[in-house]
Amino acid sequence: MRTRYSVFALLMVLLLAVSPVLAANTPNATKVAPHQDGAVAVFAPGESVKIGLATDLSNIIPEFGLDIAQAAQLAVDLYNENGGLLGFTVELAVEDDLCTGEGATPVANLFASDPAVVGVVGHTCSGASVPASLVYQDARIPMVSPSSTAGSFTARGLDVVNRVAFNDNVQGVVAARYIYSELGVTTIAVLHDNSTYGKGLADTVAATFAELGGEVVASDVIDPDAQDYRSTLSVIAESEPELLYFGGYVSQGALLAEQMLETGLEETIFFSDDGIFGQDFIDQAGDAAETAFATFGLQLGDPAANEEFDALYEETYGTLPDEVGPFHAQSFDSTVVILNALEAVAELDADGNLVVDREALIAAVRATTDLAGLSGNITCDENGDCGSALIAVHVVEDGAWVELEVPAELQVYQFEEMDDMEESSEEAGS
Repeated sequence: MRTRYSVFALLMVLLLAVSPVLAANTPNATKVAPHQDGAVAVFAPGESVKIGLATDLSNIIPEFGLDIAQAAQLAVDLYNENGGLLGFTVELAVEDDLCTGEGATPVANLFASDPAVVGVVGHTCSGASVPASLVYQDARIPMVSPSSTAGSFTARGLDVVNRVAFNDNVQGVVAARYIYSELGVTTIAVLHDNSTYGKGLADTVAATFAELGGEVVASDVIDPDAQDYRSTLSVIAESEPELLYFGGYVSQGALLAEQMLETGLEETIFFSDDGIFGQDFIDQAGDAAETAFATFGLQLGDPAANEEFDALYEETYGTLPDEVGPFHAQSFDSTVVILNALEAVAELDADGNLVVDREALIAAVRATTDLAGLSGNITCDENGDCGSALIAVHVVEDGAWVELEVPAELQVYQFEEMDDMEESSEEAGS
């Protein structure tokens, strides 16, 4: 059996790589004022420091959510095996937010009511992260989402909000550019599930595609709880689109791909987003998944470190992470960002208590710079966008996702390029 020791050599580099810039800009914890109005979290010897994790374990994307939870747990376990936070154990407190705002708000309030929770990995879906972030802003708890991609999520000026995931103001534009320039498509139909994620991303694709000179010949909304989209697809088929773009999640995407074959859209390309990018879509759609396209953030992390992570994940959970979901690297990295920020601000007081200045921790997370993550370089900008701004395109071939080349000129390298589209894409995100 593979030993965990070999994994330390590469992964612990990530866990202990506190950015010099971060450390330099973080107040020395010896100057922290006494505990007052929750400004600091104080842990007596033997108590655990808690990081909350909010994800979907039972509703819309439970496989993705499980993958996120398991990857974050690996980061915490490795950290504790290496001695923890100045000898204190870090505990990952996992809660199911159902990938909805209704589920996320009580989870956020639960974390905010626990004085031991100093940071949150999550939430998984933008529709959950946006309302939850308002609770964390008031409670002064930093959050780092591995998978919430809404443009509006980080555009609201909240200093507790951060993400390692890519930004849909980028994902939607690159998708539209690829469809128009690389696939040579001039007419598309657009569907979405009316979620925070699906609507905004679909709107961004439609607006960008039209700006490029393409024509959006049909646009509609589906009920995510329905099981039959044939009537909607039949109406769309009358417009004869070359491509159908869907903003939404796995189950609905798989149904659409299947039912397109029965409604006059057999020759129409199916193109979607990170919400379907996983083995689960292929399993659910079966043969209908063939030739489907999806976008996802370009993975730029060190290949050797990712191989070590995959091996440890398989040893621990009995399956490779790609067989569960796509956001494990981002989840591991989100957890590392919080752990590294804790390393920078935590101190022991004269009585041996661990003291964490909450405001210093918020600043330390946002100050993360040049952290070599599994998903790539992690550097947070002024809005809390910390991950890659490069987007990959994948297609299903012979029952597997295959990455395609995206010409450099199609990428959006600077978020500033998207300023004019912010209003039309405020609801975009995963």
